[in-house]
Amino acid sequence: MSQELKLTGEEVAALDRIEAELKSATGAKAFAAASVGDLCKKYHALKSSLEILVKILKKIPGFGAKAAAALEFLMGLADIACPV
Repeated sequence: MSQELKLTGEEVAALDRIEAELKSATGAKAFAAASVGDLCKKYHALKSSLEILVKILKKIPGFGAKAAAALEFLMGLADIACPV
């Protein structure tokens, strides 16, 4: 029994921004070749979208809260590595 996840326009736009950014990178090699400064710029550009993604993940029954917690942890590491 599946339940449809209803997303707001803001949530859909955030997912679209994340998807576009990921498509612009050509896999793990692109990230490995990027400088820390470039990665921090990408993170700061996507941070608000990632925060929205956390909210979306929390809506998913079962594993959503755990996935959201993992993403929040990774974002916390990025906040330390990429201070404003």
